[in-house]
Amino acid sequence: MKRMIAVVCVLILAFVAGLALYARREMGKMPSEAELKTYEKLPYFKDGEFQSPQKLVYDFDNVRNGPANWARFLMKSPFAPEKPLPRIELKSKDFADKPGEFVLYWLGHSSAIIELDGKRLLFDPVFGNAAPLPLAVPRYGKAPLSREDLLAIDYVVITHNHYDHLERRTVQALKLSRFIVPLGVGAALRGWGVPDENIRELGWNDTFDKEGLRVIAMPAVHYSGRGLGDRNKTLWNSYILQSGGKSIYWVGDTGYGSHFKTIGDKYGPFDLATVEIDGWNTGWPNTHMFPEEAAKAMQELKAKNVVPVHWAVFDLALHPWHESIDMFAEALKGSGIGLLTPLMGQKIIPGESKTEKWW
Repeated sequence: MKRMIAVVCVLILAFVAGLALYARREMGKMPSEAELKTYEKLPYFKDGEFQSPQKLVYDFDNVRNGPANWARFLMKSPFAPEKPLPRIELKSKDFADKPGEFVLYWLGHSSAIIELDGKRLLFDPVFGNAAPLPLAVPRYGKAPLSREDLLAIDYVVITHNHYDHLERRTVQALKLSRFIVPLGVGAALRGWGVPDENIRELGWNDTFDKEGLRVIAMPAVHYSGRGLGDRNKTLWNSYILQSGGKSIYWVGDTGYGSHFKTIGDKYGPFDLATVEIDGWNTGWPNTHMFPEEAAKAMQELKAKNVVPVHWAVFDLALHPWHESIDMFAEALKGSGIGLLTPLMGQKIIPGESKTEKWW
């Protein structure tokens, strides 16, 4: 009996050690002390951390549909859809050999492919779950495009290092692509095998300019972190993209703030903006936007068309899966902004394509 107990204990310890090693690999490397030292001259880096333009507010006694607890991320959400959501399955053969002039494929949550002026960009690609451990924070359903079916990508654009935006296995599958990422995120990419020359890190108001594509990193009210002790050691960005006479604003994750009007006044109008509409909760009121705030932000940006993202894949904030899109669509009425709600995997041309209410 003692021997059996010992064997069981050894197996449990081995399992726990294996999980720890797996999680550590998923977390990725953080910037070195020397790298962090180079950020000290930046006005938005202080006391060893990047700083949000607005102080983030937390009120965990006021969590809507709470209380929030980590155990809920290990099981199917009670707010998930009752049946699989519609999607258009994509294979690499479904894409043209030459990228289009102005095309978008929403892949679910904050993942999307944008073809702009003959270049193909992939944003925040996540095809699995949204946590460093297997099965934790599960998806509602499969992505419309598999990681194995990814085609040639010119640029992979990452907004920040949270697990629902940055996925190790996908980075490694695309390691020969060029990456545009926030300051500090390059450390994880290099640790996962991406050559240093394929990585361009941008701070706020930094510009990447190549082959007719201009990408300008902009602020966001948010935070970063993938494990214990690494909070805000890397930056989080929104992005302006300009090419072929088109202008796009990729909002990323953000709370509402004055940066929208500032960006809209200086760089707007935008032919297309994407905006996160899910992840809000009264317990963390300004790490993500409430749907009515997202609608206001789109008006301040002077967006002509908007694609809502950051919804329909994960339960991150304790509300029914379709609540945010219902509220956002209602709040946007009368604004004059074109609301585009493609199916996951659907090809659309902003300004030309019509979409339906499918949820």
